[in-house]
Amino acid sequence: MQLTKMFKILFIVFLTGFVFILFRLLHTKSSSQSIDENRYSYERKEQHLHDESTSTVTHIRVIPMPHYVDLKKSSILLSLSFDLITNQKSSKHLKLALNRYSKYISLLTGISVNTDVTSTSSENNLFIDCTSKNCKNDKYPELGEDESYTLNVTKTGSYLSAITLTGIIRGLSTFVQLIERDKSSDTSFIPCVHIVDRPRFAWRGLLLDMSRHWMPVAVIERTLNAMEMSKMNVLHMHLSDDQGFRVESLVYPLLHDRKDYYSQKDIKHLVKYAEERRIRLIPEFDVPGHTTSWFVGYPELATEQGTYKISDEWGVMKATMDPTKENTYKFLDRFFQEMTQLFPDPYFHIGGDEVEGSQWRQSSSIQNFISEQKLNSNQGLQAYFNKRIQKILKNYERIMIGWEEILENLAIDQDAVIQSWKSRESLVDAVRKGYQALLSNGYYLDHLSSALSHYKVDPIHDDELRLLNKEQRSHILGGEACMWGEYVSQDTVDSRLWPRTLAVAERFWSPSSVNDPKSVYERMFRMNHLLDKLETGVTHISLYKTRLQNLIIDENKRKDLFHPFVILADVCEPYGINDRSKTHKYKMYTPLTTFADILQSENEHVWKLQNLPLDDKTYADVFRTWSLNHVRLQALFDDAGRSKNKQIWGQDIEQLSKNLAHVGRIGLKVLDYNEKKTFQSEKNDSMNTWTVSHWISHHQAALDQLENDVAEIRLAAVRPVQRLLRSIKFTN
Repeated sequence: MQLTKMFKILFIVFLTGFVFILFRLLHTKSSSQSIDENRYSYERKEQHLHDESTSTVTHIRVIPMPHYVDLKKSSILLSLSFDLITNQKSSKHLKLALNRYSKYISLLTGISVNTDVTSTSSENNLFIDCTSKNCKNDKYPELGEDESYTLNVTKTGSYLSAITLTGIIRGLSTFVQLIERDKSSDTSFIPCVHIVDRPRFAWRGLLLDMSRHWMPVAVIERTLNAMEMSKMNVLHMHLSDDQGFRVESLVYPLLHDRKDYYSQKDIKHLVKYAEERRIRLIPEFDVPGHTTSWFVGYPELATEQGTYKISDEWGVMKATMDPTKENTYKFLDRFFQEMTQLFPDPYFHIGGDEVEGSQWRQSSSIQNFISEQKLNSNQGLQAYFNKRIQKILKNYERIMIGWEEILENLAIDQDAVIQSWKSRESLVDAVRKGYQALLSNGYYLDHLSSALSHYKVDPIHDDELRLLNKEQRSHILGGEACMWGEYVSQDTVDSRLWPRTLAVAERFWSPSSVNDPKSVYERMFRMNHLLDKLETGVTHISLYKTRLQNLIIDENKRKDLFHPFVILADVCEPYGINDRSKTHKYKMYTPLTTFADILQSENEHVWKLQNLPLDDKTYADVFRTWSLNHVRLQALFDDAGRSKNKQIWGQDIEQLSKNLAHVGRIGLKVLDYNEKKTFQSEKNDSMNTWTVSHWISHHQAALDQLENDVAEIRLAAVRPVQRLLRSIKFTN
C-alpha cells in the first residue's frame, strides 16, 4: 500500500517536472525568435473579450508597444493577494526590482503583493524565470545587452522569462501597465496575452540639462523611475555650461558651484540608483566652448585672461578654452581621470558644440599656432583639440561622444560617437564615414513641440534604408531626447518631460510599423497618469491645480474664480524656447513660476475633444462654457491688484480669457451651421451673403490669430473648432 502511494507521488513529481521543462523549452524558443523590424505587424484583436469579471479589453495599452502581441479572449481578475515568484535565489538588484514592482501592483490594485514565496497554486501570480548567470550577478548595464523578454499571462498563472536582469525589468514594466481597472465593479484585472518583446535600438536616451537650472538629486531619481517604466536606458547628464558646473571635483575644488552641485557621494548614489533600474549614466562636460563656469575658478584655462563670473544669460558665449596651451591638456587629463572613476560607463561626452570662435580669431598667439601646425582655421584647431581629448579619454578606457561639430575635419578616430542635433544629414554622413551615431535632431523637448512631431521622427527613415548598407545602418545606435534647461526648473521639468518623452521612447523601442497617432496618444496620456499613481515622484498632474490656485492671490476670490481659471488653463499650452526667448525677459535667476510654466506641455483635455465624433453633443456644452467663461473670470481682472497680478501671471491672462470666449462663440456658430446649414445672424449683415467657403476662411483666419495672440502661450482650444470647420469643407 505504501509502495503504491509512493509510486503515485513519484509519478506526480515526474509529470510536474516534465511539464515545467517542456514549458521552459517552448518559452526559450519563443524568446529567441528572430523578429524582422521592417516586416513586423502588430497583431491587434479588435473583438471584445469577456471573462467571469465581465471586464472588457480590445487592445493592450502599453507604451512602448511590444514587438509581438497575441491578445487572448479572456482575462484574470486580480483579488485578495498576488505573488511574484522566482525560481532561484534572487540577486540584490532583482530583490529590489521585485519590491518596486510589488509596490506598483499594490498601488494600482489595492491588493497585497508577496515577493518571498517559492510556489503557489493560485492564478494570481507572476512566475519569473531568469536562470542565466547574468541574472545572478549585479553589474553595471552595458550597451547592446540583451533586453528581450517573453511574457505569458494565462488563466492558470503568468510567466515572465528573460536571460538577463534587464530583460526581467523590461518585462515587469510591461506587466504593470497591462493591469486595468473595471470601474463598474471596482475590480482590477489583467488580460490574458502572449508577448515577445525586444528593443529596436540599443541606445534609448534622455538628456537632462542641470547646468543652466539646477536639478536636485530627487529630480534625477524620479526621472530615472519614469525612464525605467518607459524602457529608456541612458540618462545623459549635461553637467557643465556657461551657467553652472554641477559636479564636485576634489582635484580641482574651485570648479563646481558653491551651493547647487552633486557631491561625489551623490554621483555614486545616482549611478547605483540608475544601475538598479538598468539605466546607464553618461556624463557630459562641454569643451572647448560653453566653458565660462570653468574659468571662474581657473581663468588660466581661458583664451582671454581676466576675471570671469557665471553667466546669467542664455545663448552662445565668447568664452572659450585655449587649445594651444599644454597646461589645458594636463588639467583636463587630471579632471577626466577623476570623473571616469565616478562614472563607470565606457562612454564619455565632451560636448564640442557651438564654439563661438571670436577669441581664437583675435588671438595672435592662437593664429600663429594654427599656422605653424597647418590647421588652416578655427575648425582645424578644434579638430586638433578633439583629437588630443580623445587620446586622453582612451587612456582611461573611455569612448568619446560629441555633438556633430566634432566630425568636422575628420581628425578623430572612428571609435568616437557622433550625436546629430542640427540636422539628420550629419547622422547619415557620420555612419557613412564609419562612425557610430545618435540622433537628437527632431527630439528637442525644450521646443515644446507636440508629441506627434517627435513620434514621426525615426532614427532611420525609409529613404535612408536605401542610402545605407546593413553595416552602416548598424552604426546608428539609437537616439536621445533632449531637455535643455533654459526654461525649465526643478518644479516644471516633469511637465516638460512627460508625457511627450513616452512617444520618443516608443519610437526607439518599438518597430517602425507601430505608428498610429491616436493609439500612441491614448497610451501616452494613460501612462502620464500612471506615473503619478505609481508614486514614482513625478507629480506634475497632481500638483497642477495647486500651482494654478497659487496664482489667484486674493484668497477671498479664490473659491469663486478657481474653477473658471482651471477651465482656461486646461485649454492652453506653453510655447518653448524659441518663442519665450523672443520676450527678452528671462535670465537664469528669473523665477519660472508664471502661468505658462504651470501649464501641461501636451493638452489631454483638448486632445480628447478633438477625437470626439463630429456630432457629439459634448461640443455644444463645452463651447457654451468657453463663451461664458470670461464673464465668470471678470473679477480676476478688476483694477484692484491688477498690476501685481499681471506681474505674477507673467502673461496676458485677461486677453487669453477674452480669446477663449471668442473661440467658444465661433464653435457655437459652427455647430449652428452644421445643424441648420445657414449662417448665424451677424452684426455685419454683409456676411450673410458670403459663400460657405468664404465664411469658413473668415473663421479659420480668426482662429489662427486667436491661437497665437498671447505671447508664450498657445490657445489649444482652437483645435477642436478647427476640426469642425474642416468637416464642413468635406461635406459641401
